[in-house]
Amino acid sequence: MFGKNLIVSSVLALACTGFAQKIVITTNYTADPAPYVHGDTVYLYTTHDEDNADGFMMYDWLLHTSTDMVNWTSHGAVASLGDIKWTSKTNGAWAEQVIERDGKWFMYVPIHGNGISVLVADNPYGPFKEPLNKALVWQREHWNDIDPTVWIDDDGQAYMYWGNPELYMIKLNKDMISTQGSIVTYPKIKDYQEGPWVYKHGNNYYMTFASTCCAEGIGYAMSDKITGPWTYKGDIMPHSSRSNGNHPGIIDFKGKSYVFGLNYELWRYKSEKMGQKFQHKERRSVGLSEMKYNADGTIQKIDFWPDNGVAQLEDFDPYKRVEAETMSWGEDVRVRKSGAAGNTVITNLSEGKYTKISGVEFGDAGAESFSASVLNVKKASSITVRLDKVNGEIVGKAEFSADGLVTVPLTGAVGKHDVFFVFAGDFEADYWEFEDSKTAIPQSPFCKEKLKDAEAKCDVPAVGASVEGPANFIDFENYDVGGAGKAYYDMDTENQGKEYREDRVDIVKNGDGFAVGYTQKGEWLEYTVNVETSGTLPFELSYATGMESASVRFFMDNEPITDTLSLSGTDDFDTYATYKGKTTKELTKGEHVLKVLITSDYVNLDWIAFGKVEGDIMDKRNGTTGIKFAKKSAGAFVKTAGEYKVFDLMGNMLGKIRLNAGASLTDIKTGLKTAGFGSGVYVVRNPAGKTLKLQVGE
Repeated sequence: MFGKNLIVSSVLALACTGFAQKIVITTNYTADPAPYVHGDTVYLYTTHDEDNADGFMMYDWLLHTSTDMVNWTSHGAVASLGDIKWTSKTNGAWAEQVIERDGKWFMYVPIHGNGISVLVADNPYGPFKEPLNKALVWQREHWNDIDPTVWIDDDGQAYMYWGNPELYMIKLNKDMISTQGSIVTYPKIKDYQEGPWVYKHGNNYYMTFASTCCAEGIGYAMSDKITGPWTYKGDIMPHSSRSNGNHPGIIDFKGKSYVFGLNYELWRYKSEKMGQKFQHKERRSVGLSEMKYNADGTIQKIDFWPDNGVAQLEDFDPYKRVEAETMSWGEDVRVRKSGAAGNTVITNLSEGKYTKISGVEFGDAGAESFSASVLNVKKASSITVRLDKVNGEIVGKAEFSADGLVTVPLTGAVGKHDVFFVFAGDFEADYWEFEDSKTAIPQSPFCKEKLKDAEAKCDVPAVGASVEGPANFIDFENYDVGGAGKAYYDMDTENQGKEYREDRVDIVKNGDGFAVGYTQKGEWLEYTVNVETSGTLPFELSYATGMESASVRFFMDNEPITDTLSLSGTDDFDTYATYKGKTTKELTKGEHVLKVLITSDYVNLDWIAFGKVEGDIMDKRNGTTGIKFAKKSAGAFVKTAGEYKVFDLMGNMLGKIRLNAGASLTDIKTGLKTAGFGSGVYVVRNPAGKTLKLQVGE
């Protein structure tokens, strides 16, 4: 067995030095590349040949992203023929192009024999939806309406070109989903076959295309206007028997120009790996080359996709959460949507499979640990971290037999290397992250003072037999310091709340306070607490959810202390309610780590208090216990005219009202109603700091 593994490893190592550089995406067969630059990222949309395709078997459109042109993140399908409800076509998801305008993303796709459709999304990752319930253009007298390409010119006018074997154009309105004027048919451009790609570089407009089949190369024409006329200039890539088809996509990115197109190198590699003679099948792969312009705007010829690929534009930073489906090469791995919104995982992970990240810069100090989020673990599995080769130096190995986040120490991950993650067992992976001495922060309590002073000492919340004041309340936004996988686990990469703290946990405003929001099933947070009284304890939990119901569960030192709590809907995510319960396990005195596990999507968590409550828990929460509220007369309370602050029962300031000296209770209630406060219980504070609690309405 050991000798056999060595043979397999050597074959895979050879794969990474040759074929890998000619193939941009290895997780699927891909074709018809449509790159789009937005910010510091290239969004590469492609079509998708099925694994068993002989002819064209194409059902959906995929997305891949990169910031360095070598390492790409696969995001899976962002649209499919099933999203276009007006057609019954089940095969033929052919060449697409995507473009952004005014915050919307527009995908133009052919429905072979049924014209060209447009789909729209609010972000580049979809989902893309069909708004018209009909074709955008459809010349019913022929089947030439394929391969759309769109350009928005400097004056804001948008144009769509398309066609095989003719070249057509029509203007698009600003909404990008309707047209103006008539379809223009262009005179035949020499060597033009299909796959037009229109763009502007410098002062020149370019019409690039797949040149006459078969085999296809990439040709181009130029004009000084977006509408032509187009003058043929020759080949970007000559016709080649190595690439029966082609389809250009051209961008400028970070000071360089690139051309994408097609080859069959992934299928060729897999054929040779299986010991089979290569036979042509429509199992295509995207190729990439740097492209250069001459002084007169013409393009320098490229013989074929270069063996060494393109140069990596920047070092890869490992000290952040990285989606596991990010790679420069993946050996027999696949991607799938995980079910969580917008999330994708790599699957099919077993003995001999691996992924490679190129140009990882660990720095002089190096990485101290490696963490990976794994799921659907079916047996004892592992991820071995190797440097520079698939059988290179081992710097760490993560072993696991259950789902979750696994963290292991590393030795020797210093400087710049290619990194290989070599898999064994049977599992899937969501993301990974390295930590260095700066990011490897031990878990410790958090307090608000740490926002201003990282060395501040924090008092831990008290868990006791009775709730005595604010110290007994655990505010969910004050989860421990320590980082991802230590003090919290948050699935999405973005801090969607953008409040209070600067990591990826989603914290939202709640009046003058905060709550944890945008939660997803499986996320968790931890809190260092001091249990002052042992035994089973009652508790109250403040939460909000716009769903019909939600659920959470609590653990102490990773042992469950509650069953899964079923939380009723509160109508929206701004209306908070309390849940009363009791621990199912006796707690012991001393310092412990409390964990809250989110067991359903979408619940906002405000606070929890353990212990018997004597009196109003909101008074305890707000520290107003012992304040004597006026019940009948407010004359002494409103001694001076001016603005009086209004709070809810959780101590969140809601606004101010203006009162005249000597105002009565009726006057205060009228003032609240006039200021827009609805029915409810409010706390009003006068300039002297005294507080009045009263109810308005029912």
